[in-house]
Amino acid sequence: MNRFIDYFHQRIPLSAPAEAFLRRHGRVMVYDRLAYFMTPDVRMPYWCVVLDGLACGYTLDADGQRHIRWFATEMQGFAGVRHLYTPEQAEHYIQFTEVTTILCIRASRMREGKERFTEVSELLHLMNQRYKERQDKLVGVLQQSSTYGKFAAFMNDFPELAKRTTPDQQIDFINVGRSQFFEARKLWLSRKK
Repeated sequence: MNRFIDYFHQRIPLSAPAEAFLRRHGRVMVYDRLAYFMTPDVRMPYWCVVLDGLACGYTLDADGQRHIRWFATEMQGFAGVRHLYTPEQAEHYIQFTEVTTILCIRASRMREGKERFTEVSELLHLMNQRYKERQDKLVGVLQQSSTYGKFAAFMNDFPELAKRTTPDQQIDFINVGRSQFFEARKLWLSRKK
């Protein structure tokens, strides 16, 4: 919790009442590698931030193929609902790809905090903007016309994720075929030398 509060203070001045609110309603939880936070049949109405580790959100298509939609690294948030103001659960899986520590606050409490404390609203806005920036980068990766282009863009735009994720996770994130992925990676590594 202290890590999150320190992170908050570095970006936005946090009043004592707002800090007390977050401490009262926040819960720090640790999950094992490959543990699930949420599946489509489990309701998890929480707003969360990764304190340490790595989480991902994915969907399955009709053929059971996984499509990773996002990753959350340290001090990046995710929610088990579509929106703080929409209690409907998201129809996706949230899984931890490393041993991960998260801060969880019920979505209803985070909504209350956002309405009561300007600084909580500002932090949520800032975190949402960073999420949108990451998603815009992902769109840039996915719009590449070749597997090599997608792989090279991923390596350049998401270097931290490239180090922390497996080839299978990368394949599912940049939406390419397995054999083409390994050909692109081999070519990219040879050009990098």
